[in-house]
Amino acid sequence: MIEIPDRETALRDVEDGDWAGYFDRQQKRLNKSGSGSHGGTIVLTDSYPLNKTFKVESRVELFGAYRAKHHIGSSCGFEALPGFQGSWVVEWKTPRAGKYYSNFGAGLRQIHVQSVPGVGGVYFRGAQQSSGIDNVFVRGYGGAVGLRMGGDTYSVRDVFSDALKGGDALPRPSGSIAFDLGEKRVVSLRLENITAHDCEIGLRCADVAQVTIENFETELTLFPFVVNYSPRGINARNCAFRHTRSILKMNRVRWASNCLIKMDGQVSDNKPGQITLPDGGVVEVPKTFDLVVEATKQGVEVTNLREMRDFYREGRQSA
Repeated sequence: MIEIPDRETALRDVEDGDWAGYFDRQQKRLNKSGSGSHGGTIVLTDSYPLNKTFKVESRVELFGAYRAKHHIGSSCGFEALPGFQGSWVVEWKTPRAGKYYSNFGAGLRQIHVQSVPGVGGVYFRGAQQSSGIDNVFVRGYGGAVGLRMGGDTYSVRDVFSDALKGGDALPRPSGSIAFDLGEKRVVSLRLENITAHDCEIGLRCADVAQVTIENFETELTLFPFVVNYSPRGINARNCAFRHTRSILKMNRVRWASNCLIKMDGQVSDNKPGQITLPDGGVVEVPKTFDLVVEATKQGVEVTNLREMRDFYREGRQSA
């Protein structure tokens, strides 16, 4: 474990204002794993500026010394500077060529990341229970992605993703995505207590299998949940979608026989919700919804489990 001193103290070891280079040197002090990758925990005790992407070694955990708050000034983490160079403020490296997500031990906990418009906040790659994300705030990335997650079998808890930050002007930036599940296949993630604000898309997924999302809230977000390729076994529980009618937008279903999405929650503005199907059709669902979305070769079917229960009760009463 390596502890980074406060910002003023650390500045003494920063060369030519290159904070990303400073952090890269710090992580190289960690021990190497059997694969040759550095691994361990870097404890942040303050917030630090970055003028280019900090590329985190594949098995490194970033850990704030205390719980992250809504603002960077009261949290540990990173703040992108004007003129930032790079696609992400913080990005975990791939373990080696052709291996995207075997990042055992990677972690992001108690960290606030403040970006600038057009620059993604965090691209995290993790694998298995030794990895994970906990108590993270990502803000200010308007027009880009707040948090992209790749890999398998880890948990994500208590994450707030907002395309805007304090002082930014409305309206919400076009193209902003709060949460994005990977450029490659993502398997067996658990996302718990996540919030998307001021975005075009709350959660976007492509090739995903067996993902659970629980306590998912969006506000001032046009499309809370978007599917682009192949949803296989997604459970989205206790959703609260505010200031929108959209519940789910499905752009494509690659393998109809494996498509399965279970969703329950509420559209919080006293309006019926809407599901947009791949063929452009729209299905309206109740304000408080309990649904199963499946597909056949003929198209996508939405089953309203509340209607099924009503039908069952009516049948029992008439028997």
